[in-house]
Amino acid sequence: MSGDDLRGEAAGIAHALKRKLERERALGTGELLASGVAHARRGSAAPTTTATPRESFTLTPPEPALRRAPSPSAVVEAPIELPPFTDDLYPSALAGARDALAGLALPVLDAVATEARACTKCGLCSTRTNAVPGVGSAKSGIVFVGEAPGADEDARGEPFVGRAGELLTQMITGMNDRNLIPGVPLSRETVYIVNVLKCRPPENRNPLPHEIEMCSPYLMRQLEALQPRIICCLGKFAAELLLQVKGTIASMRGKTYRWRGAKLIVTYHPAYCLRSPSAKRPVWEDLQRLAQEYLTD
Repeated sequence: MSGDDLRGEAAGIAHALKRKLERERALGTGELLASGVAHARRGSAAPTTTATPRESFTLTPPEPALRRAPSPSAVVEAPIELPPFTDDLYPSALAGARDALAGLALPVLDAVATEARACTKCGLCSTRTNAVPGVGSAKSGIVFVGEAPGADEDARGEPFVGRAGELLTQMITGMNDRNLIPGVPLSRETVYIVNVLKCRPPENRNPLPHEIEMCSPYLMRQLEALQPRIICCLGKFAAELLLQVKGTIASMRGKTYRWRGAKLIVTYHPAYCLRSPSAKRPVWEDLQRLAQEYLTD
């Protein structure tokens, strides 16, 4: 192999690694690297085993480990702060309060889906198999917003149907089985699931700024029609778009925000749980927060 071939191969590997690291950072995985390295150093003297990530979502979190006092030199990231909103809160589904709203939302959701499937505003239209507008209804008033379709979603035209989608479905089913919101059935049919982008970026790369700019009006129209009681942002791209701030998932989660007449929380993308099973605890805490906020004004 010539020197030019070796340099070309090395450049290709470096480019692929860079894109993978960028995607891991966007999903939240990068935030666990530092703690993972520290944990590995502390346990380097003891035998270690590599756990295979499970796709099941354990709703009962494990017993908490003993907390250590933080080091004086540790850097604590401040949570994102936003000014309060004064919009009236959209209704919950209790006592049938959303029945009429769910019917009114359907024509708008159908129109957005038709437009998205015919959209050619950015270059993703030339590489997609199917546009992926969204799935579900306005019945419960809960909306999950992810990042972009993957290969499975592109093939089927439906969001969150791959491995991460299966985990999201288990999360929703678990909330329903635990009756976290009494009187409000939760399923993929009663919540709404959508992404920031309607088309899959090639090789699942991160969305580009101009793609978000071109595609986000579809999401805004969907949210306006749905009038959700609460929005759950899955990952960094959804959170930054709707909150209009930059930050990490760690700095955004654990707090309730407002988007017009909806409450909004931020949690890790289900793909994060597949890569880092320890993330199931904070995600379950965020789902409990979602339920509590749903039931309060």
